Amino acid sequence: MIRLEPLTGRHDRTGFDCGVEPLDTWLRQTALQHQGKGISRTFVAVPADAAAAQSWRQSGYAVEADSILGFYALTSAFVLTDDLPAQQAKRYPRQIPVTRLGRLAVRSGMQGQGLGKLLLADAVSRARAAAQAVGSAGLFVDAKNEAAARFYQRYGFIATADPSLKLFLPLW
Repeated sequence: MIRLEPLTGRHDRTGFDCGVEPLDTWLRQTALQHQGKGISRTFVAVPADAAAAQSWRQSGYAVEADSILGFYALTSAFVLTDDLPAQQAKRYPRQIPVTRLGRLAVRSGMQGQGLGKLLLADAVSRARAAAQAVGSAGLFVDAKNEAAARFYQRYGFIATADPSLKLFLPLW
């Protein structure tokens, strides 16, 4: 009932609300601009079709076919090994390419139902595919808070030494 696809201008960015204003604002005002400039790629979860949107509405959600249920953004980056967990840092030269998970958010009211896990799994899958084509040691994320850090750690991300909100998932 959910489809994951690249963000386009046809998606309703203004109707998205995850409860974290900086994430909502970034999706509304910046995501499509960054995508157009090649800075990042944003992927959105949307109803699979009109029937799926209707089913969501019957369940009490204000969802249309172009509604964004959740999203994440990926970009390429370089990090210094000083930014990695100690056990990982010793494996690499001083500076390494990584894929950065810049943002991940789920629409309010739909949180806690597994959509964040689905979005993260898709992000990891895309990061692995990109790493095989161009090289990337892992997925790096700056969690917004301790709860978000715990979410990422449940799926194998390792907290770096300082600060603990920076996390790394080795891809190799």
